[in-house]
Amino acid sequence: MSRRSKSTRRAAALWLALALSVSAVPAVAQTTTLSPDQARMAAAKLLSEGHARASIELTRVLVQRDPQDATSLILLAQGLRTTGDFKAAQDAARQAWKAADRDVEKYGAALAMAQALSSDNHKTRAQLWLRRAAQVAPSEATRARAIRDYQFVRMANPWSVNLSFGLVPSDNVNNAPRDNTIVLGGLVFVDPTAVPLSGVEISSQARLRYNFNITETHRNYAALRWAETRVVLTDDAVPAGVEDGDFLYQQLRAQIGRDFTTGPGKPRHSYSLSYGRIWYGGSHLSDEVRADWSSTFTLPEKHYLTWSADIGYAERQDNDVRSGTTGSLGLSWSRPTADDGRLTLDAEAGRTVTDSKTLTHSRAKLGLTYVLGQKVFGARTSVALSGQFRSYDDAVYGPDPRQDVSASLSTSFLFTELDSYGFAPKVTLDISRNHSNIGRFDTQSMGLNIGFQSVF
Repeated sequence: MSRRSKSTRRAAALWLALALSVSAVPAVAQTTTLSPDQARMAAAKLLSEGHARASIELTRVLVQRDPQDATSLILLAQGLRTTGDFKAAQDAARQAWKAADRDVEKYGAALAMAQALSSDNHKTRAQLWLRRAAQVAPSEATRARAIRDYQFVRMANPWSVNLSFGLVPSDNVNNAPRDNTIVLGGLVFVDPTAVPLSGVEISSQARLRYNFNITETHRNYAALRWAETRVVLTDDAVPAGVEDGDFLYQQLRAQIGRDFTTGPGKPRHSYSLSYGRIWYGGSHLSDEVRADWSSTFTLPEKHYLTWSADIGYAERQDNDVRSGTTGSLGLSWSRPTADDGRLTLDAEAGRTVTDSKTLTHSRAKLGLTYVLGQKVFGARTSVALSGQFRSYDDAVYGPDPRQDVSASLSTSFLFTELDSYGFAPKVTLDISRNHSNIGRFDTQSMGLNIGFQSVF
């Protein structure tokens, strides 16, 4: 028998093991001698017909003959999982992964490991192995199966972890005004430190969530979130005494909430209560408590309408006068477009009240986001445009109260064809401009965010 023929038969056995759906097997007399390829085929058929223990005995003989027989190890892992021996199934799948030298074998080993881990209630580790399976999948169909299994395990997993990282080169990392002069009482003052500085923002975020008391209509959850932004200054004209660490932003937030609906076709609701702490420049800046509510209505033709409300109180540690209450109401409407994209319109109104005359204000915001249905340069593309108006209550810097009008434009490209283990590079260009009747609050910035996003 040729080497190519043996490889073909081994592949056939492996595909049979992955599919676990075959026709009946003719009875084989006890005196019949099977070649390794025939034995693998027989083991796969026994397993598909529900004779897991017989399949295990046969594959153990094959593994004793050749401990590097990846196909037999995959069959052994599947058989052990079927009989409930999840630890042994994981050992066999791990050995199969190490022994595999072809993508189809690696795929089968990763899938077998994920199934054994999921059955053993290790959902998060199973998700990691399904990402491996998707990475080495030998075809689009097998990749789609790995992704489908990943989504199923994710839904069944009470734990979820979300990680994000980004690099943002910017020409104004300190959000400095365009004009660093201040006019008070007819006198002009110049702040030499209030100048835009170029640099790179390095952002990271981690969110851990646990769902509990889950039913068909509701689930409760507890979550913990950590966010951090570091700045590396690249400007040649950094003012004396200004360091990278002066712009370090860190936030820790704990949250508990509930997602629920009253039945099929009914609106989906969510409410939560959270407590957070913020540090800036390495110093404790504020403590915050916040309550959120949102409701999403499914309308005909895949239209969605969401309204939201939140209210929070921040206790400032740098200056108690700055402590105060912030609240907002929001409305969002989303609909599909003719090119299989999606258009979303957002509106928000908010109010901040403190004892500080420089912070108390009202605001209104409008936004539009368009996710293109067709790829641009091989990337999923979205464009977002927003505008905001702020009106402050008190005149602090001149005869008139401060008023700001700001606008921002953002374009994102998610390069799905370059994904690795389900994570694809994402590039976002942000341009923003704030115009104020008080010159010191005129700002503009442009940044390029480079990060990664999960595609499934």
